[in-house]
Amino acid sequence: MSTQKETVEFILEKLGEPGRFSVRAMFGEYALYADGKVVGLVCNDQLYVKILPESKELEDICDKDEAYPGSKLFYVVEEV
Repeated sequence: MSTQKETVEFILEKLGEPGRFSVRAMFGEYALYADGKVVGLVCNDQLYVKILPESKELEDICDKDEAYPGSKLFYVVEEV
């Protein structure tokens, strides 16, 4: 299942900071960029954030899972 464009627009709106965050379509899914660097993926209408020192605050509040079969683990960000 591929991600709906509305989901990506919703995520970008929630992130705020126009110009800092962007997305690029890839094989029906999306890569999420911050300041030109990939920081996450949007797959199957779900946000996956790369596990980085900058995203450490998500450790205690997010589950971890593969964004796609065989990928590294990502933080799975649920809508609040």
